[in-house]
Amino acid sequence: MQAPVATEGLHSPARRKLLKAVAGVAAAGGLAGGAGWFVLRRERSLFEVRREQTLMQTSVAITCLADDVDKAGLAIDAAFRRMGEAVAVLTRFDPAGPVARLNRDGRLGNLPPELRDVLHRSLEISAATDGDFDISVLPVLQYFESLRQPAVLGAGDRERIGVRDRLINYRRIVLDAQGVRFTLPGMAVTLDGLAKGYVIDQGIASLKAAGIDTALVDAGGDVRAISGSDSNRQWHVGIVDPGDIHRVAAILTLRNAALGTSGNYRIFYSSDKKLFHVIDPHTGYSPLNYSSVTVMAESSVDADAMSVAAASMPLPRLREVMASRNNQWLVFPRDNRTSWRSRDLPQLSGHAEVV
Repeated sequence: MQAPVATEGLHSPARRKLLKAVAGVAAAGGLAGGAGWFVLRRERSLFEVRREQTLMQTSVAITCLADDVDKAGLAIDAAFRRMGEAVAVLTRFDPAGPVARLNRDGRLGNLPPELRDVLHRSLEISAATDGDFDISVLPVLQYFESLRQPAVLGAGDRERIGVRDRLINYRRIVLDAQGVRFTLPGMAVTLDGLAKGYVIDQGIASLKAAGIDTALVDAGGDVRAISGSDSNRQWHVGIVDPGDIHRVAAILTLRNAALGTSGNYRIFYSSDKKLFHVIDPHTGYSPLNYSSVTVMAESSVDADAMSVAAASMPLPRLREVMASRNNQWLVFPRDNRTSWRSRDLPQLSGHAEVV
């Protein structure tokens, strides 16, 4: 549910233009190591090792800085395997998968640990945001997805959306030692709002277990970076301008943190562009407060889910909730005339008003 984010790994600001140029040559000329790794020399004994793979219907890139190319490449391979295992559990599109079976039967026992973890986190975030984040929006989302595009909503559509909206209620999801069950017939869940973040966190955990301390995982708008103990080692991440997706509106500095971005400028289900893939659980319609919301948090699962929740919050409430969780944030209103951010957001370039 994330907007596109441009990312670039940095060891120091002075290397930024050089790295961009060298990376372009590597991609075009095929300067790669084993198993499809792209290898760039960063310093005499430091290399950037990078690989891309399609997961969750998006391009996922893992970049490591290491002095041992083979070790980094093998660590990246292991991270992709771990991420793929998590995706297989959390996707709603596999009819034989646990999420599809839960939605079909209304209950599921013997939960895979990944599914239990994500359900637990989703319910915690739902409670913390008073339902601004809710995984039970799937019946409404599926109706949006079924509309002939571009759709013009009629009275019948609004009635059917209203019926499905009454099925949105995270409090009717019971997670206990026996498994998970719905207490409202017809409910169904989608983990799209936080599964990508969870998968990224699994990739980072795998990299750390392999001895990698400086890396970035970029999954189409959700990004997490680790930077080791060197305070000079950081990553610069570009946030796309929702009014012009070919332009970077802001560059943030990222160290041992994650970013999640939700936007309403890529997928629309209605001709007036007021229905898209983010749904306000309180109304059953897409929120119209912002065109893009970016949240910085310690983990990707939190950044991912909180960016979705924030999309439904008016600005004063967004400020309050983010401060209570020590999250930083950047938002673009729908008119794209300005942008607002938290005071401590590490913004390197671009203008945003502190509110």
